[in-house]
Amino acid sequence: MAAKQPRGPYSKGNAKREEILAKTIEAFGKTGYHATSMREIAAACDLSQAGLLHHFPNKEAILLALVDQREKRQTERTVQHRKAGELSWQESSLGGQKINEEEADLTRLWANLVGEATDPSFPIHDYFLERYRNTRKTFADDIAKDHGRTTPNREDELQAAIMIAIWDGLQTQWLLDPKFEMRPAFEYAVSMISRYSQFK
Repeated sequence: MAAKQPRGPYSKGNAKREEILAKTIEAFGKTGYHATSMREIAAACDLSQAGLLHHFPNKEAILLALVDQREKRQTERTVQHRKAGELSWQESSLGGQKINEEEADLTRLWANLVGEATDPSFPIHDYFLERYRNTRKTFADDIAKDHGRTTPNREDELQAAIMIAIWDGLQTQWLLDPKFEMRPAFEYAVSMISRYSQFK
């Protein structure tokens, strides 16, 4: 039986929050977190500043809501993948790259936020710090498994870091120049790392 959809003020409030987050993705993606004002976000959503504050008390709250939204979506995709059968890290990476290309505004936003998060005082500095650490560990574990190891060695860890650097670097080139086709280079990188192992 399908879950009942919320009605009335609650559903309208949720819809407006989703609209605000969507508009903020565009705004933060274009000008960055620090350069975007609450007034600009309110205007993009056809709201007064008081109206925007009714949904989010400040800009940091919007930023944290965006992070939470992205995490929930990625968790849902992971669950779907597991239900469909376990995917290799290669298949998962290629699927993730495709999604990032389809969601260009969100990818642009994340690229900008990563740059701003190099400042330790940035509101979600710790989030990106832990995210990169966890992603490196996940890649290293998967690469080690491909090489028949239960525990990653130094090369697995280096390849994990390189894989992330390639992913971020290709996306940056594509964000700067939409004519640049990152898919072929990304596929090559995945294949290259998959077949290369110096330390058996």
